[in-house]
Amino acid sequence: MQSAALAPRRPDQGDVLHRLYGAVGLDEAWSDTLHILADYFEASIGLLVVAGEGQRDQSFYAAWNHTEEAARAYSSHWWQHDVMLQAALKRNLFVRGMILRGSDLLPPDELRRSDYYQHYLSALPAEHFMGCVMSDGRDEALAPPMHLSFFRPPDAPDFSDENLAQFATLYPHIHRAFDLHWQMRSTREQLGLFHQGLDGFDFGVVFIDSANRVRHSNAAALQLASEPASAALLGGLPRVVPGTGALAQLLKSCAVGQGGAITLGPDGSNQLLALALPLAAPTATAAGRASASVVLMLIDPRKRPDAALEYVVRAFKLSKAEARLLPLLFENRTPAEIARLLDVKITTVRTQLSAIFAKTGTTRQQELMRLLGSVPPVQRFRG
Repeated sequence: MQSAALAPRRPDQGDVLHRLYGAVGLDEAWSDTLHILADYFEASIGLLVVAGEGQRDQSFYAAWNHTEEAARAYSSHWWQHDVMLQAALKRNLFVRGMILRGSDLLPPDELRRSDYYQHYLSALPAEHFMGCVMSDGRDEALAPPMHLSFFRPPDAPDFSDENLAQFATLYPHIHRAFDLHWQMRSTREQLGLFHQGLDGFDFGVVFIDSANRVRHSNAAALQLASEPASAALLGGLPRVVPGTGALAQLLKSCAVGQGGAITLGPDGSNQLLALALPLAAPTATAAGRASASVVLMLIDPRKRPDAALEYVVRAFKLSKAEARLLPLLFENRTPAEIARLLDVKITTVRTQLSAIFAKTGTTRQQELMRLLGSVPPVQRFRG
């Protein structure tokens, strides 16, 4: 005797929460998340809509059971005639956290008489609406104006007070999950732009975190690692952090706040210059040690990239006036000589030197030279 097929189980709140937080950081997961939310509310359509004009990727962040044709029609025309959206805006209800039911916004008969219903909603088919405002655009750190919408067809019952109460219970989780997702998405985009900028440098840049792991290497660092002569000097970088040798010692010193520079190469030849700077003050780890994230610059002296020292100037936040002293300091010029060459008072030079020493954590010119090592001269700023 064959057993009857079991009907699909309606998701419970635990299922919804699991899917919500599982979608954080995954753009492609939000349509499936809308699916499970729609099933939970017994809705036939689920939409996450960016309020305003635009193409599908701008007007519909995610959709479930909504055709491409319907999405294009809404984006190009019907959003301007969405009578429920207009009613919410007219009553100043488009406020983050507001949960709305269509029949509370607009009498059903008035909705059915509208062009929006007769020529758009009825074709989906959809009539009964329940939704919430995810973002009203007032906080630039959050997503642009967005609303989360669910629909039922004309022959289904309207959303009940119990459905609204369920929505109100879930809303803090929906908002928190999507807020985390949007922040991660924005951070990823910004990081991508930052990485593209690093790839424009003609010297290698490697970021190493406080756990001594390589987090990112720019294109120039990867190119150096692909060249046998340079790869032999890097001790596994940028794939792994070296455990022994001069470069390993430089990175260990930098992780406890003591930045510096060394020349890599057999017999002291200037094959590669390595400059390490701590990105922040060292912090205590679980093991009780102090460590800081590190940026390592790898410079081929044959290319003499002026951008490398400009990067150092920016890293230590040196002013233009302070930066123009560096080339002369590398030439072991005295304060009096520097004052004469720059045509400034010696007291001005001494003030600027004090500022440089304070910003770089050094106390005298010799320590500064050891910190910055044999790096090509910075570009001289002309005020």
